[in-house]
Amino acid sequence: MHRVNRKTICLLLGSSLLLGACALPEGEFPSLAKRPYETEAPIVEPPAEAEILSTSLPDSLRAQLQALTDRHNAADAAFRNALPAARQAAQLGSGAAEGSEGWVVAHMEISKLEKLRSDSLSALAEIDRLIAAERDKGADEGIIRLAAPYQEAVRTDVDAQTRTIVELSNLPG
Repeated sequence: MHRVNRKTICLLLGSSLLLGACALPEGEFPSLAKRPYETEAPIVEPPAEAEILSTSLPDSLRAQLQALTDRHNAADAAFRNALPAARQAAQLGSGAAEGSEGWVVAHMEISKLEKLRSDSLSALAEIDRLIAAERDKGADEGIIRLAAPYQEAVRTDVDAQTRTIVELSNLPG
């Protein structure tokens, strides 16, 4: 009697199964290619609900912003009132020797302008701080946008004051 090796039986069975798979009838079989939805429109998270933005400032914040704007307006008015004297002194001191009376008067008048501008600078810094505090508290963008015009109005004036002081500082001496 002939003995059959187990390895041989397993090998014969395995190869017949593999060959049988190759002999399947022709037809449409599932493809491993990417489907259109996998390449054309990738899956994304659904858009979040639109955030409802505030349409008015809280009364306390509005009052603080208005008080700081008023403080700046007073400082800006004082700056503008002192400007003609400073401009005249700077023009008279233009070309004067360093340390001469004209030079000293021009620098004193420009220093007065810088001092008058300091209240506008501190008001702007305080407005910036208030807006940053609102952001830190998680205020919605509506509140930040409503506070921005106060900030921009003061910043525009402060920038103009700075340009004027630089312009006048370049005249003497």
